Amino acid sequence: MLEIIKHRCGISRNIETYDEDIRMYIEDCQQDLIASGVPKKLAMSDTHQGVITAVTLYVKAYLGNDRADTEKYLNLYRQKVFRLTLEGGD
Repeated sequence: MLEIIKHRCGISRNIETYDEDIRMYIEDCQQDLIASGVPKKLAMSDTHQGVITAVTLYVKAYLGNDRADTEKYLNLYRQKVFRLTLEGGD
């Protein structure tokens, strides 16, 4: 999932400076999804487009030094989480 998130955030695969931070945000986001009511199987998916979008929004909210858009991305993230909780699970 790291490569997908880096691509969606506009970070070249050759730039590894943020890799550890992004990995931590991915794990934190997955735990937040589970705590928010998204089924664990869905939250841990690295192929479900809704989960990938949620993780992207989460990473964009927290990555880097410019926090001007944090609230915007967190609001979009919360909306996506709500929709994912409605999907349920097997």
